[in-house]
Amino acid sequence: MKMKKITANSMQEATNLIRQQLGKDAVILNSKTVVKRKLFGLKKQQMVEVIAVLDQDFEERANQGLKQMPLAPALPKKELITEQAKQKTHVANEIKTAFPATQPIDYTRNERHVGLLPDSFIAIDQKLKDQGLDDGIRDQCLKGLLTRGAVKEDEIEKELEKLLTDMLPANTSNEPTIRLKYIVLFGSTGAGKTTTIAKLAAKTAIQHQKKIAFMTTDTYRIAAIEQLKTYAELLQAPLEVCYSREDFLKAQQTLEGYDHIFVDTAGRNFKEDAYIKELIDIIPFDESIQSFLVMSATSKYQDMKAMVKRFERVPIDQFIFTKVDETDAMGTIFQIMADTQIGLGFLANGQNVPEDILESSPLDLTRMVLK
Repeated sequence: MKMKKITANSMQEATNLIRQQLGKDAVILNSKTVVKRKLFGLKKQQMVEVIAVLDQDFEERANQGLKQMPLAPALPKKELITEQAKQKTHVANEIKTAFPATQPIDYTRNERHVGLLPDSFIAIDQKLKDQGLDDGIRDQCLKGLLTRGAVKEDEIEKELEKLLTDMLPANTSNEPTIRLKYIVLFGSTGAGKTTTIAKLAAKTAIQHQKKIAFMTTDTYRIAAIEQLKTYAELLQAPLEVCYSREDFLKAQQTLEGYDHIFVDTAGRNFKEDAYIKELIDIIPFDESIQSFLVMSATSKYQDMKAMVKRFERVPIDQFIFTKVDETDAMGTIFQIMADTQIGLGFLANGQNVPEDILESSPLDLTRMVLK
């Protein structure tokens, strides 16, 4: 196996140099952007550094096969295709041996791909990229498909579905998603917490015939209290407004006889430390409380990641993602769940109460990403 590291001004230039020096059967293993200094270090220039490899045994055998090929085209062509398939498997195994799983391998990145993977795998990689999945997850999928030897379309779809689902936190309980006495929703402003909490309460009361009540710590917006009060009246459920920890403890005593109590919280800028502190000061997060971080499905991944980080002092049992109907890319939701290993509680996909909310398993989410 022959390996080269090449530095060039662009990926196109690097690809041309690889083909010149290693031939068209070379495979790019990894690429990254580097900064080179010129003019005695006074000038900086961004360049591309690429590591490529050529299986020389494959090249020699392929050349010999072409020289010995008889003029009759049908059978030799079939044999050549079989030999090439064998050699691709050989190269993939060589790559996995030389570069362990701890180092990401760029099997394919479309313009960086030189000739190892079939078009169907490249299409899969592009589809996952369009959904918002990062290089790490896409590499795991491609490596998994190569390792498991999936070649037929239905086999590839089934294996890809399993690979992605296994990356998500599994549902370890057969209990209903709403299972504890207190259900607390928190998150940034505009995520739709109040409407979502009304949906959950209505489904719990109507479909599961549970006795429900409301509490709110959102004392900053009169409109929020009035909105929740309207839902409470429609469901014939009491509503307690809590300004402090003492109010919350008193409300717990008042509502002791109810099966589930849904707690709405203030929607404020999650970057403010005062908001997080106030949340913890008012609500005693103990074993009787089931907490959901509510985020919009239209949010950027970096914003979701920052929000989870800011709420690390608050126990997050599961996510609720709202505005699912406003996006075509579910990969961001998948990405944050795979990275944090926090499970999915519900997906909200509209404004209708209580219809537009649904429970979703890891497999359901994977199929949404792949559909």
